[in-house]
Amino acid sequence: MKTQSSAMDFFAHQDEARKNSRRFVLLYTLAVIVICVGVGIIFAAIGWYMTKGSSDERLTMALIDAFAAAGVSAAVILGGSLYRINELRGGGSSVAHALGGIFIDPSTRDPDEQRVLNVVEEMAIASGVPVPPVYMMPKENGINAFAAGYSPGDAVIGVTRGCVQGLTRDELQGVMAHEFSHILNGDMRLNIRMLGFLNGILLLSITGRLLLQLTPRTGRSKEGGWIIIALFLIAIYLIVVGSIGALFARIIQAAVSRQREFLADASAVQFTRNPEGIGNALRRIGGSSAHAKVRHPRAAEAGHMFFGEAVALSATLASHPPLKERIRRVMPDWDGTYLEPITRRERAKDARGDDAGDRIGQVFEKIGGGDDGLGAIGDVGKLLPLLALSGTMTQQHIDHAQQLIQTIPASLRDTARDPYSGRAAVYALLLDRKNAEIRNVQLRQLETNGDPGIARLVRSLATEAVSLKRELRLPLLDMTLGSLSQLSESQHAVFRNNADALIRMDKTIDLFEWVTINSLRRHLDQRFGLAKPVPVQYYNLKRLGHEVSVLLSMLAHTGGKDEYAAGEAVLLGESAVRGIGVRLLPAEEADMRALDTALKTLNQCSAQLKKQLLRAAALVVGADRVVTTNEAELLRAIADSLGVPTPPLLPGQKLS
Repeated sequence: MKTQSSAMDFFAHQDEARKNSRRFVLLYTLAVIVICVGVGIIFAAIGWYMTKGSSDERLTMALIDAFAAAGVSAAVILGGSLYRINELRGGGSSVAHALGGIFIDPSTRDPDEQRVLNVVEEMAIASGVPVPPVYMMPKENGINAFAAGYSPGDAVIGVTRGCVQGLTRDELQGVMAHEFSHILNGDMRLNIRMLGFLNGILLLSITGRLLLQLTPRTGRSKEGGWIIIALFLIAIYLIVVGSIGALFARIIQAAVSRQREFLADASAVQFTRNPEGIGNALRRIGGSSAHAKVRHPRAAEAGHMFFGEAVALSATLASHPPLKERIRRVMPDWDGTYLEPITRRERAKDARGDDAGDRIGQVFEKIGGGDDGLGAIGDVGKLLPLLALSGTMTQQHIDHAQQLIQTIPASLRDTARDPYSGRAAVYALLLDRKNAEIRNVQLRQLETNGDPGIARLVRSLATEAVSLKRELRLPLLDMTLGSLSQLSESQHAVFRNNADALIRMDKTIDLFEWVTINSLRRHLDQRFGLAKPVPVQYYNLKRLGHEVSVLLSMLAHTGGKDEYAAGEAVLLGESAVRGIGVRLLPAEEADMRALDTALKTLNQCSAQLKKQLLRAAALVVGADRVVTTNEAELLRAIADSLGVPTPPLLPGQKLS
């Protein structure tokens, strides 16, 4: 795949990922059919040979044996696949644990672990997705990493010890940009399905091996001898057919994976504007004695998920393109030399020379014109290019994310990163900012219905949280989601109940409260199995006129427009979704609750319909040529609700 593929937009990537998924399922189904037919043929032959009687009787028995064997084979394969997929229902964390990953505590004092956590945090906030948990594979010296999960809200990042210790910060950023491309482009769900499907086919050969072990223990009579021979032949055949099936499955798996690796490499360059980052990381794989090798027993089945070739295989079975070809695509002038992993001393020097501090030290420009949410942050020229960045990021966004993170007070920042105290950060953000009496009621709710230690921590954070600049609130919320994924199920249940209770206390739902509860439901609940993937149900908008009207009317009223201006704005938005009966609804019919209901339906639209919806939304917001802070935040929240991660607006900068 050529580099220009990276120019495809987020929605095209999503469609391509779905096509790849359907293609893989089709090829997998064909492989299963071929395997089952093959097993049926051998059992038919055995049935014919061992049946005494007329030709019709022998044929009947052969057909019965064939269909029975094929059915059992299909049941074994499908059962093995479903069992493995069920094992992985926990999403990214299940994969990480299965590969020997250990969760990196965000409060770690290890400088190498802290460095990778910082890079992942910056990438997540820059791209508009929750900060994913990071897992270390401490016994792996090869330079490698992976992203796993069913969706951005369920994603985890895994890194080998060799990757963290062997790369400079820029190179580590290039690798993480590659992995975030997989998160944003919809590759992860397909990767987990591959794991499950491959296990089913492998189970056939495993069954053959078990049968082979049991065969010598069966009967000693003449008739028993024939049974031994038959079972022996069946076992050998299952091993051979299962191995051949697994071979073809791996070929299919590798073919799909290689193309996505080229795209992820190109996206990493696009994200960071630094081809040497990912290019030199690949060069260090070539120069490392361990290369990208992963020694874990399950590395082979998950090889397609890694940054580099985790297991040495032939070119046909390799899940990644040749290393030299990957390097030349991102560094056309490469001189053919490799780099050794950096040393401990070089790592320390790299940390001291990191210029992030200089960038962070720059004067932070506040987005918007005040906490009333009506300060103009730019004109409509910003919005459509912003949506063009959906599912991506730029180096400017990464730098801006660094500034946002460092501007958050240390007490809130450290609290958000900790798995235990992350709950306190969210509770503190939900405290009423204007009414001290309501805040006291909220604090009493936590003291009565939550962990006493968490309640005390919330009280100590209250002043800083209430006065926190609004442009820092969403990044802080995103920072908590990775740590909150480490809660137990009972802790999560209490946390969600308390969050809902805090929001209900003032009997209204403001924008940030809606964004918070939506993020928790969409991203955190998914990790605990309380939210299921949303299937595509709509490929046109003909039956969704009311839902689209709610969406556009809500945006029109949010901008503070009068009735006439709001009507003109909705009319402009309707030009992107013609012919479905869109109209301006009164404010009381287009509130947060109505929007929430509408988005649950609109989230079932295809990727291209979501693109239309977001374009219509952007036109409504920009109809008066001014974008307020409330409008920008609501637009990003709507995009997130539709499964379209969108980077934050940059302060004072036009994106057109």
